[in-house]
Amino acid sequence: MLENNQILVTTEDGKEMVCEILFTHEVDNKNYVVFEFPDSGEISAAVYLATETEDEGYFEDVESEEEWEMLDKLLEEYFDEIEAEDEEEDSSLA
Repeated sequence: MLENNQILVTTEDGKEMVCEILFTHEVDNKNYVVFEFPDSGEISAAVYLATETEDEGYFEDVESEEEWEMLDKLLEEYFDEIEAEDEEEDSSLA
């Protein structure tokens, strides 16, 4: 069973993997999902498209270089925020 922060991804070789959702981002009526593969730590992204049934949908590949650049910037901000939170937590323990 999948947790709220997980998705099931089918790799190019047909293997299904449960991945952790790092964050989602909506821009220009597109919903992006950035996720991490548990075994390799590789991070990827996809565009989520909802279907008429609200609890179902499907993913499409991120197509343009501009989209990847935007997602890379958001990912950097995401990791900077985590690092800042970790440093704040460490300083409060001292």
